[in-house]
Amino acid sequence: MFQQMIRKQRYVLFALMFVLVAIGGCRSSAPVAEVKDEPFFVASKNADLNRVTQKILEAGRKRKFEMKVIAPGHIEAFYAKRDVKAVMDVKYTTERFSITYKDSSGLKYDPAAHTINSHYNTWVKNLKADISNIYPL
Repeated sequence: MFQQMIRKQRYVLFALMFVLVAIGGCRSSAPVAEVKDEPFFVASKNADLNRVTQKILEAGRKRKFEMKVIAPGHIEAFYAKRDVKAVMDVKYTTERFSITYKDSSGLKYDPAAHTINSHYNTWVKNLKADISNIYPL
């Protein structure tokens, strides 16, 4: 009887640990990822802003972003997947770039806490990696 009670306690403890791990893994909100003044992997002193623009557009489209040139050195990146959408500003020079949050829907963005669904951060991370490596031009 004592062994049965210990066995039940182990099952309860195991179930409790499983629930805690599951709850921790479901945490989908995270601080909004932003890229600030990130240098390109290899900068070129002879780079042309128009060529950088074309390479950033290619990098975004590779990741299924809709890319729209707003002004020289400024692209708006739009990403939509199923019922979620995100808009980011990509601002750049021939040497550095930034990616900042602009708007979203379906991603549980909380402006007060500056948090968003972690999928958004994955998209920013992937776009950052691709833009970082656009050189050589």
